[in-house]
Amino acid sequence: MDYGRLTAAYAAMEQTRSRLEIASLLAELFRDTPSEELAAVAHLCLGQLGPAYDSREIGLSDKSVLRTLALASGAALVELQVTYAEAGDIGLVAEEALASKAQQPLFEAPLTVSRVWKRLHTLSRETGTGSQERKFRALAELLHDGTPQDARYLCRTAVGKLRLGFSQMLLVDGLAEAFGSREERGMVEAAYNRHPDIGWLAQRAAADFGSLDAVRVEPGIPLRPMLGERLSSAEAVLEKQGGEACFEWKYDGLRVQAHLLPGGTRLFSRSLEDLTPQFPDVAEALEQALPAGVIVEGEALAIDEVGNLLPFQVIARRRGRKHGLAEKLKEIPVGVRLFDVLYADGQETLDTPFVTRREQLEALFTPSDRVACTTLLRTADETEAEQFLLDALEGGCEGLMAKALDGGYRAGARGWQWIKYKPDYRSDLADTIDAVVVGGFHGRGRRGGFWGALLMATCTPIGFETVCKLGSGFSDENLAALKARLDPLRRSEPPVGLEWNLEPDAWFEPELVLELLGAEISRSPIHTCGGGYAVRFPRYKRQRDDKTPETATGSDEVVAMFKQ
Repeated sequence: MDYGRLTAAYAAMEQTRSRLEIASLLAELFRDTPSEELAAVAHLCLGQLGPAYDSREIGLSDKSVLRTLALASGAALVELQVTYAEAGDIGLVAEEALASKAQQPLFEAPLTVSRVWKRLHTLSRETGTGSQERKFRALAELLHDGTPQDARYLCRTAVGKLRLGFSQMLLVDGLAEAFGSREERGMVEAAYNRHPDIGWLAQRAAADFGSLDAVRVEPGIPLRPMLGERLSSAEAVLEKQGGEACFEWKYDGLRVQAHLLPGGTRLFSRSLEDLTPQFPDVAEALEQALPAGVIVEGEALAIDEVGNLLPFQVIARRRGRKHGLAEKLKEIPVGVRLFDVLYADGQETLDTPFVTRREQLEALFTPSDRVACTTLLRTADETEAEQFLLDALEGGCEGLMAKALDGGYRAGARGWQWIKYKPDYRSDLADTIDAVVVGGFHGRGRRGGFWGALLMATCTPIGFETVCKLGSGFSDENLAALKARLDPLRRSEPPVGLEWNLEPDAWFEPELVLELLGAEISRSPIHTCGGGYAVRFPRYKRQRDDKTPETATGSDEVVAMFKQ
């Protein structure tokens, strides 16, 4: 398939904010795509070279692509740099540069999806001496054979900023419409939750749509994690979960999904990132405690010399590190508290009641100084649950997770089978909110040159809704770091699926999640969360790189907090 067919679909999707229209455009694109290119097209629609757990990146910066554009278009590099500083979008710079090229390309080699896909994968594997130069020339070759519109999206893809503004769930919508029906979307999503590789899913849907109902958990392929709801008291939790529940300590660590395979253990984050290279000590500890062929979930925690649990900020220093890892392994020891088993004895356990899964988990592993199960209490007594909460706080935890005795594991879903219970729910203050940055307001005075305030949003099944304007709690270091992180995410239009009334000075791709505190939840005529709710007096707490926009706080959770 001609790459221009794909970029034409990109352009059409960029022109609309309607979820239904984008899904229909995706469906039409998928139906037009030859079966052998479906996986490539699906991944390219997300600006990716594979699923999240594959960790493949092209590794080109905006500066590198500007050099490539100068080579491909003949334009002066300094002029391209000026244009980029003004536009803030490498794709628009590329399109303009190629459109202004004095000698137009002869299209000697057709620019197909397959060719682009293969070449981008080759670029991702280039390392060592001269690798950057080889990447420049390979990308320049593709740009030479494409149109200016192709250049816009090629360059965005090369730097990892496709800027279409929609998530993988819209591709799920498109696949359902393309090969089944909108009414069968739930089956497609369930398959994706168990096997979150959108390229694989596209190929399977096209070949045998009905077979998606038979997709099961596969060791080595992470499944999307289950999420919990929130309630304000032990009494409410017990009532919601049938009068009796299992309460677990909720640790302030890094959630990990561990796949113990015959060839070695792989660790995945809640956003499905492969954490194995950064936590080899955790993989080794789990291999000593558990048999091969199981999938378990737990919380990875930094611990001190005497076994005390350390806050999230400590273990966060291990994440994403590529250099000096040996020193950090000694400096920041990490243990795991296991809380679920998702696969054992050759079968997924998702539909097994929680109490049975817990018994199975405890029977599977040998405790050590690094690996243990979460501290758990099964009770029908409100007072006992509240005392357990106090014990958890004294133990360095942030609260409790309550789990329904007969509850299954709903991959990729949020449900009442799991309920978060923290002490501040019982006061007049709201719990912390994990919200997505969707816009920014220019700073003044001391904050001149930075984003002085941010427009924050909660997530819904179909997009995002604004919940507050966040402008307090930032240190000077925070402001500088947020500017560096957000500037590359600028876009000219609001994100797809965003409901908004308050217009910021700039829009951002909905990628960055921030945790914030607030005095309370109140009705709002300005914000759109849940039909008009907002966080009063929000204050920045920390950046949540371990969360994706889809796993941020839901609008329904905010409404529930207001009603409590």
